[in-house]
Amino acid sequence: MVATTAAQMKRVSCLILLSCLCHLTAGVTVQVSPQEEAVAHLGSTVTLSCEVQNSDSEEELQWSRNSGLVDLQEGNRLSQSHLCVQNLTRDDHQVKFTCQLKRNVSVSSSVKMSVLYPPILSGEENVTMEETRESEISCPVQANPQVTVSWLRNGVAVDLLKEGYTLYQDSSVAKLIITKPDREQHQGTFTCIAESSVFGNMTKLIHVKVVDKTMAFPLGPLIAGCVVILCTVLLAVLSKWSQIAKCCKYKVMKAPRDNTHLSQH
Repeated sequence: MVATTAAQMKRVSCLILLSCLCHLTAGVTVQVSPQEEAVAHLGSTVTLSCEVQNSDSEEELQWSRNSGLVDLQEGNRLSQSHLCVQNLTRDDHQVKFTCQLKRNVSVSSSVKMSVLYPPILSGEENVTMEETRESEISCPVQANPQVTVSWLRNGVAVDLLKEGYTLYQDSSVAKLIITKPDREQHQGTFTCIAESSVFGNMTKLIHVKVVDKTMAFPLGPLIAGCVVILCTVLLAVLSKWSQIAKCCKYKVMKAPRDNTHLSQH
């Protein structure tokens, strides 16, 4: 009976504490600035602000980057807080920063980082293809915002329908697949052009050389064939070993040499 009463008292105490917390939190909100999304260029610095609203007392705040807590200085926690994100990198893109009450993390507000950066696209590359063997050329196009890609061959836009090309592109790479390379149609200098609404046009040159198709040497089947032949020869030798031994023994045994007709002087 005493144990039952203690358990009931503990349950009641928890309910009272929860009720007090809900009463203290009722109406209290957290507001971050900028709201929802912070847009900035690669390498720049962004300041995020957080403020407690509708509270008559000071509230302690905390920040998290995705799921990990951010260390804050002692004077940057009560009722207002500022977070400075310096030297933005590609890894900061789409990262979620959340400001929340320390005593009740359900009271929170978040902002997502949007880092603007161009694709790493420049320079030249040499590519060798074999005639009639499917090949591809590619250029990296990962960027924010995403870019539009076009291809030129010797300064003229490639005809995807007539010249045996297939175009592939995702968020990271753009590929120009040549189904059956032909020296006359596909050899030359290709230009990959990435067009960005923020950063303008960026290009990469790819020099394609088409060579005669080489016959692939079937090394695997050749080795297998040699093993089969060797095993066959060994089995044949073993099966005839007694006859071979007799033959060799017969050749070794010779009649004594007859020297009676020789005269000495």
